[in-house]
Amino acid sequence: MASLSALSLCAEAVEAGYASWYTSDTPGALTANGDVFDPNSMSAAHKTMKFGTRVQVTNRLTGKSIEVRINDRGPYVDGRIIDLTPRAATELGMKEEGIAPVTLTVLYEPQVPESKYNRPGDTGWYKYQILSTNNVDNAMSLYAQLAQAGLRPYAEMTDGGLVRITVRWVPKVRRDQTKQTLGSLGIDTSKILELSEENPLLYK
Repeated sequence: MASLSALSLCAEAVEAGYASWYTSDTPGALTANGDVFDPNSMSAAHKTMKFGTRVQVTNRLTGKSIEVRINDRGPYVDGRIIDLTPRAATELGMKEEGIAPVTLTVLYEPQVPESKYNRPGDTGWYKYQILSTNNVDNAMSLYAQLAQAGLRPYAEMTDGGLVRITVRWVPKVRRDQTKQTLGSLGIDTSKILELSEENPLLYK
């Protein structure tokens, strides 16, 4: 079977900074994607990379490289860009020092994040609840505005008889642009509800 490294068509260094390592004193503790934390796994925490992403971590002091899978979030210390498990830190030769300057290279990114949760962003897609109202005319007027702005509005009737308008199927790369478009329509983006969206690519 080909290695994950061999699957990469455009691997490139994406970040440079410091790696640290972390562990848990709580048996059965869960990582941010719902995995049970395993100190002996070759995994790591990163602030933003999609869960399941495979990353090559290169120690800039020694040139040694390891491959890890992202399944947690962190570190939250300025200058640090990745948190390794104890085993990964040992393999990289920086466990005793605690931190090391590294370069991160993405080798593989899954189309669907490998997460047991369905929180905003875990699927890689978002939807925004814009309005719930019993005024059908107002709801349909907003629907038309959203469609004309190039968004993907969706209207549904709730059990309580309200019309709910959402903007759906927003990929992560268009998240900020979508919010800007909503703002240009006079919508207060601080008051909209951001939700995780099902990945539409799964249903093709």
